[in-house]
Amino acid sequence: MNSYKISFLVLLSTLVFACSEEKATEAEVTSTPATSIKVSEEALKNITTVAADSINDFSRFNTVGEISFDEDNVVRIFPIVSGSVEKVYVSLGDYVKAGQRLSTILSTDVIAFQKDYSIAKYNLDVAEKGFQRTKELFKSNIASTKDYTEAENQYKNALAEFQEKEKKLELYGTSNKPDAVFELYAPKSGYIVERNVNEGQQIRTDNDASLFTISDLKTIWVWANIYESDLSKVNVGDTMEVTALAYPDKLYKGAVSKINTMLDHDSRIIKVRTEVDNSDALLKPEMFASVSMVSSIGKRALALPTESVIIESNKTYVMKKVGTNEFAKVEVKVGKTIGTFTQIESGIAVGDVVAKDYSLFLMTAFNNAK
Repeated sequence: MNSYKISFLVLLSTLVFACSEEKATEAEVTSTPATSIKVSEEALKNITTVAADSINDFSRFNTVGEISFDEDNVVRIFPIVSGSVEKVYVSLGDYVKAGQRLSTILSTDVIAFQKDYSIAKYNLDVAEKGFQRTKELFKSNIASTKDYTEAENQYKNALAEFQEKEKKLELYGTSNKPDAVFELYAPKSGYIVERNVNEGQQIRTDNDASLFTISDLKTIWVWANIYESDLSKVNVGDTMEVTALAYPDKLYKGAVSKINTMLDHDSRIIKVRTEVDNSDALLKPEMFASVSMVSSIGKRALALPTESVIIESNKTYVMKKVGTNEFAKVEVKVGKTIGTFTQIESGIAVGDVVAKDYSLFLMTAFNNAK
């Protein structure tokens, strides 16, 4: 590309000297005085052109935001027993697998469950032996039907009581040995995004705070701060372009999925949310972000790529193609910037072809040829 630029500059520089001679040989760029310039076929190969067209008009404004984990894809782990935290095995930010041990708690609740289990098991053993003995006596016509029925009922009641206590231990994930140990395991794989427990801490089942929060962070939420004056520009479905301060060259895109209904009284902002893909796991909860809000206006506007529009002496021009290899300098009136395009209010029409690359060199050649 650099060699193209150098050769093209050489071609254009010959214009001034070629025009000053009374008799010129065939030049790569020749002029039609004050109206256009002609470019040789070789030089034309280096010029990219674009046709003026109407594009979707949209507004854009910038704001700031904050990254948080996806609240619809998290697991908060609350204490289901009271006790003392003996050991914590994970730290904030660690990746854990489903079934991985998170902490060990010594609990009087657990010891009570284990005691009830032991008592129920002992009562079941006694009732089972009594029922078997009564059954043998009943077969020998020694025990009455009433005795048999009572022994059977005692056995069934003891069995039901034992099964209840056994099921409780299974639900709490504790052993049937009287060790008072409650092991806390990760119910799903993901990152520890919140940890509110330390070794030696006393916990209660009525604690409002979760001990751990796990999220896989494959999808994260971005909350943008929208000032009251900009709220009318934002609609559900609008594009949000997000860059984290930690990775300014990495662009994430999402669509507005939620606009909060409550305005913050002090800051006068409303939170707007989008979900973005975070498969690369670069974005972390509580990171700050820069957010561009892109809202479709629902209209179309005539526009050209911004690089094809040239400013000269406080006026704007384009190099319009008027022949196979001929370009004319045309003044245009521009409007706002729409992404990488510039709105054209007058000067050219839909379908007009203008130089995109090398337009500045063409205009320089045109000016020198006048």
